[in-house]
Amino acid sequence: MKQYDIIVIGAGSGGLVAATTAHRKGLKTALIEKNKIGGECTHYGCVPSKALINASKSYHNLKKMSSLGISIKLPKPDFGKIMDKVDEIVQDIYSHEQPEAFQNQGIDVFVDKSGAQFIDAHTITIGQETIKAKSFVICTGSSPRIPNLEGIENVNILHNENFWELRKKPLKIVFIGGGVISVELGQSLARLDSDVSILDRNERILKVTDEEIGAYISKQIEEEGVQLITNASPLKFIDKNTLAYSQHDKEKAITADYFFIATGRIPNISGMQLEKAGVTYTNRGITTNEYLQTTSPNIYACGDVTTPFKFTHTASHQANICIDNIIENNTKLNDLSILPWAIFTEPEIGHVGLTKKEASKKYGKKNISIFKVEANIDRFITDRKTGGFIKVIFNKDDLVVGAEAVGAHAGEWIQLITLVIKNQIPAQQMADTIFAYPSYSEIIKKVFSRYIRTKSV
Repeated sequence: MKQYDIIVIGAGSGGLVAATTAHRKGLKTALIEKNKIGGECTHYGCVPSKALINASKSYHNLKKMSSLGISIKLPKPDFGKIMDKVDEIVQDIYSHEQPEAFQNQGIDVFVDKSGAQFIDAHTITIGQETIKAKSFVICTGSSPRIPNLEGIENVNILHNENFWELRKKPLKIVFIGGGVISVELGQSLARLDSDVSILDRNERILKVTDEEIGAYISKQIEEEGVQLITNASPLKFIDKNTLAYSQHDKEKAITADYFFIATGRIPNISGMQLEKAGVTYTNRGITTNEYLQTTSPNIYACGDVTTPFKFTHTASHQANICIDNIIENNTKLNDLSILPWAIFTEPEIGHVGLTKKEASKKYGKKNISIFKVEANIDRFITDRKTGGFIKVIFNKDDLVVGAEAVGAHAGEWIQLITLVIKNQIPAQQMADTIFAYPSYSEIIKKVFSRYIRTKSV
């Protein structure tokens, strides 16, 4: 029976970081995967979605050429070819994540559709193999949650995994759930001339965002032809093309050739026999402490399978913490209130730190101030990308505790605010920093210089 210092279960973003980091630090390492190495991000999430977003953005920009004095005959998008190109990008990245790439590094790789099953806290089976380890890191990710709606078995249901198999463009598609996936893909499909509706049970889509930013992006995508149906709950499928839903206590119906389910995620823990290893879990995922240690002391967990912050960069960050703790046992999970994230609509949305509500609760309403700058400085103007804004939350010591942004490349310039918060850089110091002109990130300079100016009045 093969024995290892560490076995990493799940070869997505968290698993790859955990396995390669453990190996670099001298641990005999095995990497276990049920499907394809690369996980959600490579095959069904970040990579293909950003590739499709880029294609739709490029096509959309053709429609605006006349504003630059360029006259062109607008071609029709070939959805099948676009999706083929998206798949080419996925396969290109996957080619660097084949099992051989990790085997050549000295990491043993086991890929079997049966997945890992615990026999006890130190032993698992994978396929026909039984292997042991001193420590484990579970990073098996999450999968789309499919609601139990009457008639759903007869419907052309899409989700973020099977969507990428499409080669025929949906003529009409309804997204059930108004979160990030629906808005990013919905805008992209609308730009490629699909009829798109987003149905959400909340008062507005993108509930995770600042209310003003949510309203801004809602208006933007509605102007591009996306129909937003809010305060609406799906009831049942009447037939394969018709969904009945409730809105303001009235039953209504909507038809489409495809329905895309985006109603949340479930942790990938089924079939692992975690009970035999003494690992406690709920329907929200594996239970861990501040060291990302499960209820079985030698077993750790990271990423989607344990955290509500389901981002690739969260999983990677937590994977490093797991390995540190397996070796040193003294690294606590960092404060994820500083965790940055972005939504890749056009314009982009960026967030880091505390929200207004969180900051008010922590510091008191009288001890914070919110400063807003419109995204209409020179580089935005030259590129015809005005619109949007950044809102920065300061405490009474002129330190940034949070920021919300929407605008061209907001996902990039929000990173500067992340550095400011993490390193507690005073507003005056940022105001005195030289930024290249003209650049998008110069908006960060404007925030601090204008904020300091108001303090001296």
